Amino acid sequence: MGIQSWTYCFGGDLFKKKVLAIILCRNNSSRLRNKLKLKIDKKTCFEYSFERLKKCKNIDDYIIATSNNKNDDYFVNFAKKNKVKFFRGSEKNVLIRMVGAYKSLAKNFDIIVRGNSDNTLIMPNIIDLDIIDFAKSKSDFFSPFNNNKIPFGYSLTLFKSNRLVELSKRKLNKKYSEHIDNYFLDNDKKFKILKNGIKKKYHCPNLFLTLDTKFDYERIKFYSKKLKKIPLKNQALRLIKIFNKNK
Repeated sequence: MGIQSWTYCFGGDLFKKKVLAIILCRNNSSRLRNKLKLKIDKKTCFEYSFERLKKCKNIDDYIIATSNNKNDDYFVNFAKKNKVKFFRGSEKNVLIRMVGAYKSLAKNFDIIVRGNSDNTLIMPNIIDLDIIDFAKSKSDFFSPFNNNKIPFGYSLTLFKSNRLVELSKRKLNKKYSEHIDNYFLDNDKKFKILKNGIKKKYHCPNLFLTLDTKFDYERIKFYSKKLKKIPLKNQALRLIKIFNKNK
């Protein structure tokens, strides 16, 4: 059951928040080509990340957003096989692809989760906490990657959906169309930005879990093996303990 079943009272008004995860994925990575097809425990990194994201309790729906490049047919085939919604759009303009995916759905959503597929070890319980904080705060934007306190890759960026739609109507330069976070951060006086307020017990900014290089891949495989028998709700704290022990 998602967060839409909860009610919030802001100044006497009743709100219901609906949350969509847009799962961004493509194979044409310059640093580690086809990285999302690399295997972890007999699953591709893409499958591994997707299955973890699906464990979030406060996300109501999911859509895979990949590019029109033939090399990305893999993600479309995965979506069809698993009966997941999908959208194909610009390879480089991430903003237009995200908004295209959002608009392709018949229903509206209040909050968009940017599901970076190269965050292989995302923690569903942390994402759920961030969604709750974001919904309560009525913010426009939240990024766990900006001045991160929790491990880099535990959580995901959140947007108010109407803000993304507004931005897609503007002619933004490449810096912003590829890396949407930068626009919000560079124009922080125009937006309400939620600061990372997650509990201190989860603070561990030196733990990096994004898949960009071969070294990252080996590290993620090591950690995933360590977490294999640990209940999902306990993995966030256990991984921090493992990291601190092995420093």
